[in-house]
Amino acid sequence: MRWSKERKREYDDDIMTHPSDGEAWQALDRFDPEFGSDPRSIRFGLATDGFTPFSMGAAPYSCWPVFIVPYNLPPHMCMKEGFVFLAMVIPGPKHSGKNINVYMEPLIEELQELWIGVEAYDVVANERFTLRAAYLFSFHDLPAYGIWAGWCVHGRMCCPICMADTDAFILKYGGKVSFFDCHRRELLPKNEYRFDTVSFRKGKAVTKRRPSKRLKGEQIVEWLDELVDDDDGGFLGYGEEHNWTHKSCLWELPYAKALLLPYNIDVMHQERNVAESIISMCFDTDKTKDNVKARKDLAEICDRPWLEIQINYNGKESRPRAPYCLKREDKKQILKWLQTLKFPDRYAANIKRAVNVSTVMCKGDIKEVDA
Repeated sequence: MRWSKERKREYDDDIMTHPSDGEAWQALDRFDPEFGSDPRSIRFGLATDGFTPFSMGAAPYSCWPVFIVPYNLPPHMCMKEGFVFLAMVIPGPKHSGKNINVYMEPLIEELQELWIGVEAYDVVANERFTLRAAYLFSFHDLPAYGIWAGWCVHGRMCCPICMADTDAFILKYGGKVSFFDCHRRELLPKNEYRFDTVSFRKGKAVTKRRPSKRLKGEQIVEWLDELVDDDDGGFLGYGEEHNWTHKSCLWELPYAKALLLPYNIDVMHQERNVAESIISMCFDTDKTKDNVKARKDLAEICDRPWLEIQINYNGKESRPRAPYCLKREDKKQILKWLQTLKFPDRYAANIKRAVNVSTVMCKGDIKEVDA
């Protein structure tokens, strides 16, 4: 448990090899120097997600285990099976939603007690000492992120980083929220793409929009304290000025304002969804997002006439073949390559089972699995 303080660095200071190299860890040390100077002070993370303990044919039931992961351990031990502890289980049959604070209250009380300190015994030094521990960050998929943080991750303000400072819009034909061309603002002021009025949204340059800023802990707490309750158990302005559903109980921790990354997204599900969308689009399958509605929205937003919907002689609408749609021989080469992929045990699903070269088919169940 002393490794994070007593280790010898083998790389440059600008290379991150452990959470202790990160700014979030160091910011907590600066908040309480006494806590940061003790090599026995523990920093840990929380992780939770819903799962169905019964078979899919049974009645719907979802419970939420909450795991604690200590980060003081060296990389070859950190996040391994023997050092991941089950702290609690939030029962079903449905997810807790904004009531998660009720289930988390016992854990929050223990976290507050651990911040003050509890008596422990150091076997190495053969002495008793005051052990202190702190929550550093948590990991979830996006829906669980929204429940844990109290910010709804649906709708135009679904991004938990941009929050209300977003340029997202609703597609006219698709009817879904789109973040297309919302990220040129993150580029340097003189970047050529900021002045491009052809490659992105037609006729639009992004010359004055400043990069988005991630709110600090004290700013979030101040914002939450200013919210006014409404008659439905929420906050006034929901969906228009903000997406707050409730105030997370984690902000009750005395050091919460010093946390730089209180919540984090486990990108496994996003990687799977993006990979499946790319494969479906390039293979032009029935699941492709490049459908008629998307092409109509494309005509409204972008300047790409060669991809716009065409009307056939019989009056039916058709999609011109896009240059990113693969030919049959190209598809076969990719499928053969997928068949040859090999991964460590429990690292990924068996992709070979989802590939059929003879029919040039790639099933939609290609996905990662947790290690």
